[in-house]
Amino acid sequence: MSQFKFDFTFDEPIVTIEEDDSTRIHGGLFIALYDEESLKLYLDKGLYGFLMKPIMAPKPTAQSRYYAILADYACSREGTDVFFFLKRKIVYGGKIYGNKEVGSFYLNGQTSPLGRKANADLFWDESLRKRYFATDKPGVFKVAKDGGDKAQPFIFQFYQNENTGKYIISDDLYFELGKYPYPLPSNSMQGMGFCTLTPGEVKTLNELISQSDKKIEFEGLGEIDKKGEETVFNDGLISLDEDLVNEAQLEFTILASLEPFADFLTDDYVLCRQVPISPFKPSEMDRADICLYSMNSPIKNGTVPNVVIELKKERATKPAYEQVTRYLKWLEAITDKEDFEKVSVYIIAPQIGRIRKSAVDLKYQNKIRMYSIENEDFVELIG
Repeated sequence: MSQFKFDFTFDEPIVTIEEDDSTRIHGGLFIALYDEESLKLYLDKGLYGFLMKPIMAPKPTAQSRYYAILADYACSREGTDVFFFLKRKIVYGGKIYGNKEVGSFYLNGQTSPLGRKANADLFWDESLRKRYFATDKPGVFKVAKDGGDKAQPFIFQFYQNENTGKYIISDDLYFELGKYPYPLPSNSMQGMGFCTLTPGEVKTLNELISQSDKKIEFEGLGEIDKKGEETVFNDGLISLDEDLVNEAQLEFTILASLEPFADFLTDDYVLCRQVPISPFKPSEMDRADICLYSMNSPIKNGTVPNVVIELKKERATKPAYEQVTRYLKWLEAITDKEDFEKVSVYIIAPQIGRIRKSAVDLKYQNKIRMYSIENEDFVELIG
C-alpha cells in the first residue's frame, strides 16, 4: 500500500466517504477530555490527537504506552463514530475518514518512530494554543510550565454532521446499558482516557444522541488551524516480522490490518481491544486483547464478540489456553446455544509451545485455535 498525502488548503475536501448506511453496524471511540475549550476546538476542526510523551529514540521502551496508544488508533476504520466524554456529558464528534481497510489515522510530524519512518509533516500543532507552553522542538509543548514534554504524533480526523456537538448525560447511556448483565467497554473504563466501543454501544449512543435537544456550540471557536500536508497511516510501514518491544506492539500490528489472517478471519468486523470478558468485578476484570464483532452476524446487538484473540509476545503456553477457556466459559454463560456457536477464539503468538491435552480442559477444544506467526500455521494440542 502506497503512502498518501493530502493538502487541505483547498476550499473543498479532497477525501470523501460514502454516505452512511444506517443498517450497517459501526465501531466507536470513547475519548475522555478535561476542558471544554479543547472539546470545542476538536469539534470545530474535526480532529483529535492524544497527548503523549514524544518518542525521539529509534524504538520505545517496553514500559512505554506508545504501542498501546497506537493499538487504540488502529481499531478505527472509515465510518467509525467518535464520542467525547467531559464532565458527565457524552458529546458526539463525527465519523472518521481516511482508510477503509486498515487503521484510519494520520501521522503528525517527527515525534514518533512511525512518523519519522513515513517522513510525516507536522500539520497540527497545539503548541500554538494559549493554554500550553511551546518548546524549541516542532510540535512539542508542555501542558504545565514545569511539566513534561507532550506531543500529538497521531491524529484522528472526522467529518462533522447534524449531530456533531449534541450531547447526553452519561447516566442516560448507562441506564440503557444496564439491560446487559455483563460489562462493556464504556461502563468499565475507570482509569482509562480512551476506549473502543462495541457496535451495540455505538448504536445505543447514536439513538440517544439523535433524540437529544442539547448541543454545545462550537462553530468557529477553534483557535488554531491545520497547516501543510497530511500523511495517512498505511500498513506498509509495519510488519509482523519486526522484533517485538512488547505485547502491545503485536496488538497494534494485527489491529492495523487483518489482511495477514484473511484465510481464517473471513468476515467483515468491527475491531475492539482490551474488552472485559468476565462478570462485573470491583477490579482486575479479565480483558481480551482483541475482540472482533461481525457486521453480518452480530451477537446480542453487537455487544458480544464473534471472535476473541489472545496474544503473547513470545511463546504461548498452557496459561494462555487456560485464559481463553475462562473467556469461553463466560461467553457460554451469557449467550444461548445458537449465539455461542458463532463464537470462536484464537491464540496468536510468534511461537506456540507444546500443550498437552491431559493438562488442559478440553470442553472447548473445537473452538480454540492456536496460530504460530513464525510458522504461519496452526498448532494442535499434543497427545
